[in-house]
Amino acid sequence: MSASPGKAYLALPAPWLFAHRGGASLAPENTFAAFDAAARLGADAIETDVRLTRDRTVVVFHDDTTERLCGVPGTIEARTLAEVEALDAGAGFTTDGGLTFPWRGRARVPTLAGALRRYPAIRFNVEAKTADSALADALARTIREEDAVSRVCVGSFDDEQAARLRALLPEACHFLPMGAATCHVLAAKQGADASGCPGGFDVADLPLRTEDGFEVVDATVVEHFRALGVPVFVWTIDEEAEMRRLLALGVHGIMTDRPDVLRRVLGR
Repeated sequence: MSASPGKAYLALPAPWLFAHRGGASLAPENTFAAFDAAARLGADAIETDVRLTRDRTVVVFHDDTTERLCGVPGTIEARTLAEVEALDAGAGFTTDGGLTFPWRGRARVPTLAGALRRYPAIRFNVEAKTADSALADALARTIREEDAVSRVCVGSFDDEQAARLRALLPEACHFLPMGAATCHVLAAKQGADASGCPGGFDVADLPLRTEDGFEVVDATVVEHFRALGVPVFVWTIDEEAEMRRLLALGVHGIMTDRPDVLRRVLGR
């Protein structure tokens, strides 16, 4: 597996400052409030998530349900765009453990098209949150309509959805889905031949650790992908010491909820 050197998305010096969901500790995640803060901090890229409304519009939203972020039950998929845009995307945001909610009534769920239009100088890492083929079709169409193919890296944790997006947007940057990434990481750690692992992907977006504590990103894994010409972007890193350790390993970029901290670490 090797990267496609002609893809403009990767034509940016490392290390990259990624604002995870726009910087989820600084403002309501995946909203213009967070994206505006990321832009002010000089983020190289914004990591974000997309879902499809009932009337087939791609919107920026992470969770399976709207309860945590918007304070009401239900899903994005069951709502029309008008209904999604009526949600309060700042309802759940707090920085003091729930004593105050400074963004209530002040943030909305954006469309992906609106986000791409609003930040023409910023790259986007876009994860399709479901395996629905309609989402893949609408996502590819939106990226093309906004003339954003060269500054978007797209994919899904679901391997089938990731393959679908590669077929729809062959000239775009694509990140490894879960199954393919697992194959490469395990091969790297075992010193095994990875030629049987899926290829054709351009970057490896990897968690530092799994939920059960397994360390995913270490020097061996970084070197494995470097030998393949595949940059490694690590999520979600908010502690300064961890940021410095990963940068010393040679990762290509860090995805963080605290882009203000990473900016300082990078000396910007």
